Amino acid sequence: MALRRPSPGIDPSLWDEIRSVLTKLYVILDTETTGLLAPEMVSVAVIDPEGRTLVDDIVRPAKPIEPDAQRITGLTKDVVADKPEFPSVEPQLTSVLTGQCVIIYNAAYDVSVLQNTYDRYGLLLPQFETWCAMEWFARVYGEWNERRRSYTWQSLAKAAAYFEVPQENAHNALGDCLTTWNVLQAALQRAGFRMNGMDPLL
Repeated sequence: MALRRPSPGIDPSLWDEIRSVLTKLYVILDTETTGLLAPEMVSVAVIDPEGRTLVDDIVRPAKPIEPDAQRITGLTKDVVADKPEFPSVEPQLTSVLTGQCVIIYNAAYDVSVLQNTYDRYGLLLPQFETWCAMEWFARVYGEWNERRRSYTWQSLAKAAAYFEVPQENAHNALGDCLTTWNVLQAALQRAGFRMNGMDPLL
């Protein structure tokens, strides 16, 4: 089934919202984690508004990586055995997040991962605001869940297909950051807005 494209029936405020968010100072973040049970960070990436890498680190978590997470991300006990623990990379991550608007695809989850990881080492989570690209795309896509009385969340892969942009290395923190960036660029163009650093999209 073909994915639906934006139409004149889509609420114009959705395009106003993304224009407003992307004129702020912002970064895009993604994490890969130990799994679903009180997840902690295994890898983290942050890119800037022009898609340049600010952070791209793998860390050795304090708790085991769950089998399903290992299968999805390829980040196994052996892969992380020689990696530093989170406190070694925390200063740089804290520096690039502090005071920013942090765009995340599924912000609630990744913020909980950050909080769990900082808490594990007795570190203070930096102050930043978040904007959830997944919640925004759910409203654009428009699949209403009557039982939950909300729009159904859609995967990052579906967002990439919807906006006809390449999906970078899936389930890799840097790859997912870049896919989110590609989606946002395409959304801006459909909103009739162009920012410095954006490449023309066909």
